[in-house]
Amino acid sequence: MSDSSQVLADLHRAADAVAAAFVVLDNWGPSGGRADQYASDVVADQAVHEVLDPLGYGVLSEESGFVEADGFVVVVDPLDGSTNASRGLPWFATSLCAVDAQGPWVAVVVDQANGVRYEAVRGGGAFRDGEVLWRGDSPPLAEAFVALS
Repeated sequence: MSDSSQVLADLHRAADAVAAAFVVLDNWGPSGGRADQYASDVVADQAVHEVLDPLGYGVLSEESGFVEADGFVVVVDPLDGSTNASRGLPWFATSLCAVDAQGPWVAVVVDQANGVRYEAVRGGGAFRDGEVLWRGDSPPLAEAFVALS
């Protein structure tokens, strides 16, 4: 099994590769592939694979499907919010989560429009730009208000 700090660094590198690809991207419109896919989705997916595939990581991507490998799998949405990005709205991110036999293990979400980074490691807490994220006190489920739409 890989070290969580190395996987965390690799996931950040993959998100950085997406950001670098976006700098030179001039076509944010439809990809011509699937009806709901933008060119930026394809470019982001390629950038993630260029970083993770040589490392031997399994990848399950919203854009390109499953690349199997031994060990853990990185579940990826290379461009979460592609419709926003295609319209110039600054709310889109790259989401990556390494999942092992016990479940979610190491995760990175990078707000690509604003550069804000979130990361978490199972048992190690969650952080926003290096600052600890704290959860508020929650009532027991029996006392909570739950709504579904």
